[in-house]
Amino acid sequence: MSPFSTISDDDGLTDVLKAFPRASDKLLRLVEGVMTGPGELSRGEREAIAAAVSRHNDVGYCVFYHTLFSEVFAGPVEATNQRLAPLLTYARHLCLGTDEELEAAFLAARESGWSERAIYEVVEVCGLFNYVNTVVRAANLKAPRSRPAPLPTQEELRGSYRAMADAIGTE
Repeated sequence: MSPFSTISDDDGLTDVLKAFPRASDKLLRLVEGVMTGPGELSRGEREAIAAAVSRHNDVGYCVFYHTLFSEVFAGPVEATNQRLAPLLTYARHLCLGTDEELEAAFLAARESGWSERAIYEVVEVCGLFNYVNTVVRAANLKAPRSRPAPLPTQEELRGSYRAMADAIGTE
């Protein structure tokens, strides 16, 4: 149960951001830009990193959705995570590690062939989803009990962050 009186057990992130709209549409437009804008990492890869950040922060609601989105956009989660292993290690150390561990993870990602631009995209996703995870934790949103069947398509999810922002509107 959410500590906020305006949030019910069935609500999701859009509902939380609607209840507290001061900068919510701007946040979602930033999420859209970071997650779907041009870059070296695909949307599915960025979603996998967001799922990992959410796992480090113990936010099951976000783990559920970002894992699902990663699967839709990048294929099997295990294969994506294996391909991204050096970047996921970097993300873990960015969230939880020491400066020395972070530096070593950066060097390992570079040595495994990832560019500085790709690594910086990890920085953007980590920073952004540490924030979003805080919002979700504060509202005590819980992960759904089951996955949708069938899974949504890429086309159905393509504008999802923009749709959330549009649902909130502007002040």
